[in-house]
Amino acid sequence: MRASLAAASLIGLFVLALVTIDAARADAAGDCAALRGTQIAAEKIGLPTQGAMIEAADLVALDAKDNINGEFCKVLGSIKPVDPTAPNIKFQVNLPSTWNGKLLHYGGAGYNGVLVTGLLNTRFFEPSTRTPLKRGYVTFGSDSGHQSSPIDGRFGLNAEALRNFGGDQLKKTHDVAQEIVSRRYGRKPDKVYFFGNSQGGHEGFIVIQRWPQQYDGVVAIHPVYNFVALQIDGNARSRALYGGLGYDSESGWLNPAKLKLLQSSIMGTCDKLDGAEDGIISNIAGCRAAFKLATLRCEGGRDTGDACLSDRQIKAVEAIDSPVEFGFPVQAGISSFPRWPILEGGDWGGLFGFGTRPKPANPPEPMKDFGLAVLSDPLVRYMVLRGARDDLLQFDPKAHAERLREVSETIDASRVDIDAFKARGGKLLLMHGTVDTAVPPANTVAYYERLAKQHGQNELDGFVRFYIAPGFGHGTGQFVVGWDALSTLERWVENGAAPGPQVMVDTKEGNRGRTRPLCVYPAWPKFTGSNVDDVASFTCVK
Repeated sequence: MRASLAAASLIGLFVLALVTIDAARADAAGDCAALRGTQIAAEKIGLPTQGAMIEAADLVALDAKDNINGEFCKVLGSIKPVDPTAPNIKFQVNLPSTWNGKLLHYGGAGYNGVLVTGLLNTRFFEPSTRTPLKRGYVTFGSDSGHQSSPIDGRFGLNAEALRNFGGDQLKKTHDVAQEIVSRRYGRKPDKVYFFGNSQGGHEGFIVIQRWPQQYDGVVAIHPVYNFVALQIDGNARSRALYGGLGYDSESGWLNPAKLKLLQSSIMGTCDKLDGAEDGIISNIAGCRAAFKLATLRCEGGRDTGDACLSDRQIKAVEAIDSPVEFGFPVQAGISSFPRWPILEGGDWGGLFGFGTRPKPANPPEPMKDFGLAVLSDPLVRYMVLRGARDDLLQFDPKAHAERLREVSETIDASRVDIDAFKARGGKLLLMHGTVDTAVPPANTVAYYERLAKQHGQNELDGFVRFYIAPGFGHGTGQFVVGWDALSTLERWVENGAAPGPQVMVDTKEGNRGRTRPLCVYPAWPKFTGSNVDDVASFTCVK
């Protein structure tokens, strides 16, 4: 009898548990659906808008097809512009049924224009890590206030759309996400983080500089913080290679064979300088001292074939390896843009046009022939020239200095006075790869060194860490970084565990799983052991 009663009790508890689970699911579905059609008043948003509306709110079940994020409420909506001719800001906010009390704001890419969903893992994640949404974060992002391809700048003809792209959308989307969180969970978040790379890294700098009180920590990877300066540089280098160097037999253009000659010569000189001949150059300073470009000069300086470089081709390489001077300042007094890593093992892969193609047509088509022109063209054509059909190879930045400064003040995030972020306990993790040919590593080094001059190294070490990853490009390279940066940031912000050298895992096909140290700048990993695939065989040295 007692056994029967015990069994009945267990069955009753099991049934009660099922009923409770079903009720919880019903509550989650109901709470989610209740958000649908919600209007968010303009006064809830810290910058001028006509308010926002939640257009869709649907519960995504734990076992939904292709769902890797656990059970969550997917919220879609729009923020209305003040100018009725400007596009809406489209946003997505994901509300986990089991919330960890934290928010993660995702950054965009290129010129944005594509909705950032917050459903994927953070960029360059360590392979074993779960997505932030799966970990219980509320995640959110936007399209930055226009809908287009990531290299289309026509939205910049509208002043409000340009301001949104230049950073206003971040504040507006953040405030809408906060309001949605308050309505769903009945309280404010404990912590708010930002994660971005490239344009997203730039956006991480924007929130630190403009709204420092609203973010506890930021991860910024190869950030385009001086976006306007990058595009002035891209246009200038396009003109140097296409126009100034000519199209005769003595052109400065490097064909695929000549680029291979240059890259293999650099690797032959520099690969071993870090102790391991593995196709990765870690000792950048040693490489710059050791490699002599003049050793590749053709006899007499004229182009005699693919086994050497002419004087004009050497001049082209030296131009890419040198800063571009603008002749006028943009935001924060920046008047130049640093060198590119063409003599440091840069992962060109055809980004500059040469390296995968023969010399372009005369005249060239910048939007097809030259990588950096593809990125500079939208800003110059639509945000500076306001839609003019000028030949951009004839563009003179000095003649448009005033407008370039205006656009720079709208878009860029080059200021180093970030005391307010430091004072509220904010932390910044900064990372760049040595072979990045979309945003040169020297550009981030320049910002970090300006930060150190502004704050002093000891003070800076209390809230900023800068890492350089050898062999890592803009998502490509000989070592494609996998790193749990978000957990590193959490431990620093929430537990006071200041990060030192990190472990990065290679996610490149063919090299998956090998590990290296991610050293705190200016240190680099020197091979001191016996296994080039094991982090334990390397020591961070200066």
